[in-house]
Formats: sequence, structure tokens, C-alpha cells
Amino acid sequence: TTLEDNERIFTELILSIKKRHSEVKQLIRDQERAAVRRAEERLEQLEQEIDDLKKRDAELKQLLEIHPIHFLQVTGIFSNTDDFNQLL
Repeated sequence: TTLEDNERIFTELILSIKKRHSEVKQLIRDQERAAVRRAEERLEQLEQEIDDLKKRDAELKQLLEIHPIHFLQVTGIFSNTDDFNQLL
């Protein structure tokens, strides 16, 4: 009968909507997990960059404390001793 057909169609429609709703929720959860994973990876990269910059900053501060003549010796700006001795 028509009433039974309508009921069957509506039941199928409801089931289809529920299934699609479940699929969309799963897709959202998957995208959220992927976004969190990317953010965590980026955070780790930034923390590593910060650590590297802090080390470099400490090295530069240490270089500032070195006497200029010793700095020139340490950095090897002069390729040979004669050039260096001309400075003295």
C-alpha cells in the first residue's frame, strides 16, 4: 500500500541521513586529528629553532667577551701568522 511504501521510503531516508551524519562526524574527527598532529610537529620545529637560536646567542655573547686579538686568532681571519703579526 501507499502508506507502507511511504513508511519504507522515510525509514530508508532516515537511515541514509544517519549514515551520512556518522560519516561527516568521522571526517571531522580525522581532520581534527590531522590538524593537531601538524600543529604539534610545527611546535616541535619551532622549539628546536628556539633552542638553536639560544645556543647561537650564547656563542655570540661569548665571542663578545673575547679580546679582539684572540678573536682574530680563534676565527682564523688571517690565513697566516705574518698577516697576524703585522697587526701587532
